[in-house]
Amino acid sequence: MTESKKTTSAGKKSPATGSTAKAAARKTPAKKAAAPKKAAASKANASPQVNIDGKTYDLNSLSEKAQAQINNLRATDRLINELELELAIARTARGSYSENLERELSAMNTTLQ
Repeated sequence: MTESKKTTSAGKKSPATGSTAKAAARKTPAKKAAAPKKAAASKANASPQVNIDGKTYDLNSLSEKAQAQINNLRATDRLINELELELAIARTARGSYSENLERELSAMNTTLQ
């Protein structure tokens, strides 16, 4: 399953009321500042989409059970990625320990017969 989000969450809109936002607005021409607002508004109207087996679905149009399964898949994918990272770290450490042991044994010049 691959997915692509077409929009950001609708509940995360925040007006530019901070002093830094006002200062930035004064520095840019009005036409340039208006264009991103229109783009953001059009993105807010589109619903998030998910691609499953080559078919694109509107996430909000799926049943609650389907959305729950998508959430389960996402959580499982995150867990697998975390575990793969931990495994790579453990393999790197093991290789380092093996190299250190080989150096130690060759420094001692001991062999088994």
